Amino acid sequence: MSPYAIAVLFTLASTALYALGYALAKVLAESLHPFEITFLRSALVLASVMALTMVKPAPLATMTRIALPARPWAQRMTGAMLIFSTTLGVIGYWLVPITEAAALGFTAPVILAALGAIWLKEEVSARRWIAVLLGFAGMLVVVRPGGELFTWYAAIPIASALSYATYQVMARRIRDVASAEDITTQGALMGVVLLAPAMLVLWQNPDLLTWVLVVIYTLLQTAALLFLAGAVRRAEVSALAPWQYARIAFALALDAVMFDRWPGLWALAGCLLIAAGGLVLAWPARKQAARP
Repeated sequence: MSPYAIAVLFTLASTALYALGYALAKVLAESLHPFEITFLRSALVLASVMALTMVKPAPLATMTRIALPARPWAQRMTGAMLIFSTTLGVIGYWLVPITEAAALGFTAPVILAALGAIWLKEEVSARRWIAVLLGFAGMLVVVRPGGELFTWYAAIPIASALSYATYQVMARRIRDVASAEDITTQGALMGVVLLAPAMLVLWQNPDLLTWVLVVIYTLLQTAALLFLAGAVRRAEVSALAPWQYARIAFALALDAVMFDRWPGLWALAGCLLIAAGGLVLAWPARKQAARP
């Protein structure tokens, strides 16, 4: 299997896990502040990393790598951007229904394509732009601008998408010195450091069920992050951008199963446009691969 095909599979796995994770976060936000949800996730990830470090060979070297990483400013800023995006994502999914929040978040692939071309100097072909714009059109059909969804809080998923796109570009820029595990660890460290002061005011003691949901949410989001990091190390971010639209299909399913919200014809039409964007990107590669 080619590196690009693996990157696509990783991207799809990441989108599915992120959608499920944010659905759980929406449930958790009924009893915990979004800041506390992100803080607990970061603390659990960091504690797990520390525990695993102690049972590995040369734990001191691993601890030193965490405390003094290569290009520390770049790694920690990347981790901080991840925490910022995650926190905004939890708030957005708390305030906006899952399908609509996911749709608004799909401004990210357009941003990714632009950042990939401008910042990383990646070559973005006309085919990729067509695929991305088809997906963006699908998002517009689902959300229907001018409807009741467009209130002030609708800007939060968009801000999360922008910071998430920036994080992916930042992660790709340091891929030569930081593995997926390094970026995950630095993100957890920054989450604990940045959100700890807020816990002095916002902390609420979770009950047993809430702790279980927090652990599941942490596992889902961490796995999604690792899949994403593996994807961007194998392919250009602009090439992967249209495949991230698959998250809206997962969001539609989760809305139906978890919250008994069924997609209407507009939502289905938007999903078809999103799928068309993915096919525009994938079809020429398949056709070329089929030649002797």
